[in-house]
Amino acid sequence: MKKVPPPEVGGTALSNLGKKMKTNSIMILTILTLGGLVMNPAAFSAQLPHRPLPVPAVRSTPVPRPVVTPTPAPVPPAVASLVISYETSASSNIAITVSAGQAGAPAGFSIQWMTLADYIALGNRWPLTSEVPNPQASSFCKATFGVPVTPNCAGYNLRPWQSVALSIGDDSLYDNCAASSPCSGAPLLCNTAYVFRASALDATGHLRISDTITCATLPCVGPGSCTYSQGYWRNHPDAWPVTSLTLGTVTYQAAELMAILDDPARGNGLVILVHQLIAAKLNIANGADPSAVQQAITDADNMIGALVVPPIGNGYLAPGQTGDLVETLTQYNEGTIGPGHCND
Repeated sequence: MKKVPPPEVGGTALSNLGKKMKTNSIMILTILTLGGLVMNPAAFSAQLPHRPLPVPAVRSTPVPRPVVTPTPAPVPPAVASLVISYETSASSNIAITVSAGQAGAPAGFSIQWMTLADYIALGNRWPLTSEVPNPQASSFCKATFGVPVTPNCAGYNLRPWQSVALSIGDDSLYDNCAASSPCSGAPLLCNTAYVFRASALDATGHLRISDTITCATLPCVGPGSCTYSQGYWRNHPDAWPVTSLTLGTVTYQAAELMAILDDPARGNGLVILVHQLIAAKLNIANGADPSAVQQAITDADNMIGALVVPPIGNGYLAPGQTGDLVETLTQYNEGTIGPGHCND
């Protein structure tokens, strides 16, 4: 029997066989891989190096952030209100300064005052009403400083940041042509502490009220060689030591002098000067030492000359012309210079 030789395996056959084996290996590896993924879900979700899986955006809960409020710049104390400050004292009055804030005081302002004792008795408060006389505080009083009402009269309609000095007491209020007060003839009590405050409407119509300040009058002297203010002599004609006085070159009887004292100055510098001159001459006639004021009296008489004082006549001098002499005579009558003020 003839043996059939095994078939020869040529290059083409081997090549085909290799391809089949490679294909089978790939299929086996694929099956094994898929099986592993099924058994291991974590591996299924792993990120492949050649194709990154999309990562969902992380949305965190918003955290409230504190709102930073800028610190406001410091505000000058005079912006929101009037500022009232103490200047100096006499025995019968107190000088203060009123300063307007940014809005000014175009219609003027008001001042209120009373003794510190009455203020404390009310629980460190002001009376509920501004009546004068006041049922809660017998010492309470007020004054209004407004716009000029007569020619040659300086008003108190303050511009923004403007300041003005004034005296609270009988003399200055009585002869002030732009001020009105129910207490213009009543001097402050000597050696007494007072409280003051100011108020005003600004340009927008808002009421501005200052803080309350405390200050005191000077002690009085006497009895003996001391002086009284013009308000005292006007209200006590029975205490006059003489029945006539010469002012300038004109002599006036007591009734005429009283008429002059009862006539407010209304911006007439002659009347302002004569009011203080009458008081100074009455003080000297009453025994007060004249040395501190003698030259001022001589200068005042020379300035007045033959002018006849209203309402007896119609003489007139500008307030600016008489201002220095008025200041010296007022200081003498109020006790700032000279022997000192008498206890009214």
